[in-house]
Amino acid sequence: MDDTGHMEIDKHIFARIPLTSGFLLGVLPLPLHLVLPLRLSYELAAITLVLIAGVYIGYAFKDGRTKTIVVEFTTALAFAAAAWIGLNGYPFVIAAALAAHGLWDLLHHNLIETEIPRWYISFCVICDWIMAVGLLLIWGVLA
Repeated sequence: MDDTGHMEIDKHIFARIPLTSGFLLGVLPLPLHLVLPLRLSYELAAITLVLIAGVYIGYAFKDGRTKTIVVEFTTALAFAAAAWIGLNGYPFVIAAALAAHGLWDLLHHNLIETEIPRWYISFCVICDWIMAVGLLLIWGVLA
């Protein structure tokens, strides 16, 4: 509801077709990983993981509850640690963490009390999982 009591309608493409847009956003960066040197591909994926995990910090601050901020910040730090581990000799941890982030997205549906638009959850789940599988395939072939 908006300030006047009327139902708000999400007009942007991600909200209208979250699964399709999440799929496309997961697939579109993958060709870049095919042409980048392997180390740079790992670095790009690690940065992507950290950025994706950090989105929930913004939602937590919007929510405003201290407990929510602590949970989301701590979780984002765990994903940042996974990115760091991935960059230090274990790149498949990055892909695994992207897949795990998809599970984290699902938890927000019912278990985590952060105020998140419902469309974002399915959008992010599909995006995370597509990227995780794509990177595993690419790195498995290139490594």
